[in-house]
Amino acid sequence: MSKNKVIFNVGGTKFEISEDLIKKYPNSELSSLYLSASFSKNEIFLDHNPLAFSVILDYLRYDKLLVPGNVAKEVIELQLREFRIPYDNIIEDDKEEDSLPSYASVIGEFSTPYKDYKNSLKDTVINNAVKRLDTLIQDVILPYLKRHAKRGHQQVTFYLTPNVVTSKNITTELEHLTDPHEWIYLPYSSQSHSNRSFNSSFSYSTSNSTLFNSDKKEEVNDDEEDLPDIQFLLQSNNLKKLQDFILAKSGVKKVIAKQVEVSCRTENEFGLFSTKSFEIIQIDVIIV
Repeated sequence: MSKNKVIFNVGGTKFEISEDLIKKYPNSELSSLYLSASFSKNEIFLDHNPLAFSVILDYLRYDKLLVPGNVAKEVIELQLREFRIPYDNIIEDDKEEDSLPSYASVIGEFSTPYKDYKNSLKDTVINNAVKRLDTLIQDVILPYLKRHAKRGHQQVTFYLTPNVVTSKNITTELEHLTDPHEWIYLPYSSQSHSNRSFNSSFSYSTSNSTLFNSDKKEEVNDDEEDLPDIQFLLQSNNLKKLQDFILAKSGVKKVIAKQVEVSCRTENEFGLFSTKSFEIIQIDVIIV
């Protein structure tokens, strides 16, 4: 470590910072850490989000707290409080990169082909499907994305599967299972169970912060909070619409949704096992 500089290792990203900048707030936790490390001559490790830490360094440099769109405001506030750095206003960057589609435009594009069916049964089905798609994104996917962003994860994979398929009975080797990922179990309808399309309850998993592969489920039975049937999402251009919905609502850097065929080992009422093929949806979300 040089005489007038200190090295902070924040979540694996190293920052070489001047002594004067760190001591700008002498009563802050950063200043205390620097004084402690000056005796050991070692770099200072912080288990924090490096993107948020870089925002705080710019605040120390320029006296303006500017939060870019790829960092959650709440993470900045948590770090500022923990480091005991006073602040007033936080300015969030609302600019959209690469002309991301607005959520309203995506909804409008999805509904336009059906505008001539107002007050009809078909219009009711379509409106209901759009609402359920919105529920999937607002109540399930976006909270997961926010949680992973706070942990400093730059990419998350979602597996949307029929509720008859779980991560434990899939025999197909999938991508990203060692990376941050979530399992979301959706209602499943077939020709013999068509009445389950929009009335089945749904469940979704909560990932383990270490292993990222927990199968813990939370059951929800409120019709108003139901999720779309996975067969509906796999139809025609609906997968592309789902991709655009997530991009428009979250403002992440990139979303790739694709259909994946998997083999699943199932047990019938007689206790006999068999292997069946199912279509699931894999969504790769690049946060930053």
